[in-house]
Amino acid sequence: MATLQILTIAFLMIIVVLSVVIGSRAQQKEKELTERRFKQLQLTNRADRAEYHLRGLKDINTDTIVTDVLYDYYLDTLRELLQYSDDPEKVEVRIAKAEEDRNALPVEFNPEPEALSFQQKANYKERLTKTAKMLLYLRRRGRISNSHYKLCYDYLRWLNLWVQLNRQMVQANKNFNGGDLRVAQTLYGVILSHIKSDSIERPEKKALQDYVMDKMKRIMQPKLDAIKDAENPEEVLSKLIQNIEANNDVANMINKQLDADNQ
Repeated sequence: MATLQILTIAFLMIIVVLSVVIGSRAQQKEKELTERRFKQLQLTNRADRAEYHLRGLKDINTDTIVTDVLYDYYLDTLRELLQYSDDPEKVEVRIAKAEEDRNALPVEFNPEPEALSFQQKANYKERLTKTAKMLLYLRRRGRISNSHYKLCYDYLRWLNLWVQLNRQMVQANKNFNGGDLRVAQTLYGVILSHIKSDSIERPEKKALQDYVMDKMKRIMQPKLDAIKDAENPEEVLSKLIQNIEANNDVANMINKQLDADNQ
């Protein structure tokens, strides 16, 4: 009888121990699964955010300086996601597409842009702001150096300026091509003023400045030729200066309106 009791107690103890072991393993597996799900969600969100920034820059991107940084981060995130994803084939498709898109050439800078709507301009400005925050995050994580971050940030500043000048560029080119050279000269003057007042050093900015200066020269050339051929060049020059001053007054008014619109 005593032996039976001892065996029963031993059996019950074995069951208790097995229950504890099985329960601990189940709890550990549940913890590992939870951690895996959390890591998967975290990496997916990071990848989606990087992809969002890349899509946002696509139509106005004339340099790969920022997108190279974003693609490095995006691809590294996707490759890490492979280890946690329940659908690795889907992640591999995203990696292949990202590598293909990265090899595509950026758009060529065009000083004769299409007109952007107010909503498009607002969207671009929002995207550029968010991309700048993303770059700051990557710099703080040590993904890029301070000097590289500065170059990327300057490029985003340039894109912001270019979006800001869209309406003036479209209107100036339209008036120039339509023969309304006085208005075109005024608008080109506004654009030139904004270019010169900004400290950004970018090839696109230099190309825009050269383009605007060429248009201004073409507008002014007939007037300069008229001065040379005039019987009274001093009088013609005086009228030309008055016209330029009048245009400058108009340019200042447009500048103030532009500043107000951008606040």
